[in-house]
Amino acid sequence: MAEETNDFAIRAGAFHGPAAILAEDPRRFERTLRSLGLPTDAEQIIGADEYLKGISDVIRSAEDNDFFLQVSLEQDVGELGVFGRAIVSSDTLWEALQTATTALRYFQNNSELVIRTYRGKCRIWYFTLLNSHDGKQDIQYTMGLLTKIVLMALGEVDPQIKVAYPGASSEHFQNNSAVESVRDSNQGYIEFHEDLLRAKMYRSDIVRADILSRYLRGKKLMQAPQVNRADLVAGLIKASFGIAPWSLSDTAQVLGVGPRTLQIQLKDEGTAFRDIQKIERHKEACRLLTSGASIDDTANAIGFEHRQSFSEAFVGWEGCAPSTYAKSKVLS
Repeated sequence: MAEETNDFAIRAGAFHGPAAILAEDPRRFERTLRSLGLPTDAEQIIGADEYLKGISDVIRSAEDNDFFLQVSLEQDVGELGVFGRAIVSSDTLWEALQTATTALRYFQNNSELVIRTYRGKCRIWYFTLLNSHDGKQDIQYTMGLLTKIVLMALGEVDPQIKVAYPGASSEHFQNNSAVESVRDSNQGYIEFHEDLLRAKMYRSDIVRADILSRYLRGKKLMQAPQVNRADLVAGLIKASFGIAPWSLSDTAQVLGVGPRTLQIQLKDEGTAFRDIQKIERHKEACRLLTSGASIDDTANAIGFEHRQSFSEAFVGWEGCAPSTYAKSKVLS
């Protein structure tokens, strides 16, 4: 972990749950974000000062010092962008937590999740380098989200959930009977019966989870405050190769926007989904053929249903048939 708090950065999706509840109406959601000066794009990156000011403004608007914590228990984790969609699509709670742990740096840098199991219990600690005053709401919010994730697992055992965070109160969980105890603590942690780790998530989508997890692995938090949609789309398409076809609709749903909105965003960057898909398919096809993959396997891997349609596309890319291209690479 880095040592300087001023390097802290987080994706703006952290504010989408609070804004949605403040708006009380999906049609007023973006208007509420704008009224608070918060980014509407879940993937946009904000720094520590903007994040802390955003928390303060949301709490003030809600006229409730506990609002940022309470809202995390109601937030749709999927609203957190790619990171959140990967978590809620996981097959089991264990896989969801592994995604949260390994990909946390994509969502928020200078923070860490540590998972340990011991004597039938699983405990998760959350650490942030924000100081105790500035980090209080951040820890509360994150622990609320983690609890929400655990509660999304369909376990048959009593989870015996115990939660600790700064300013903890049993009133925060009065509607959640699965939460056995709540304790005030400078650190944030959650404990539960380890059998729950094997429980299925109620919104599991194994194929999507695999693609999104593959995208998030190897991704670090981008420091550029403005998100390049084309790069993000290209990364998701590449991550889908060999797993399942990936469409404009899939991408839009993961990013929490409508397909038309995504098309407009890409157009503003001088490109389109089909253009990005064509480029990534071309590059991956050349790589696979060069490595010795068969034409059929290559076509399937990059999302073509028929060998003929792949061959026709490849001729358009390289000016020769895939078999000719493969032979030329072997000879060279």
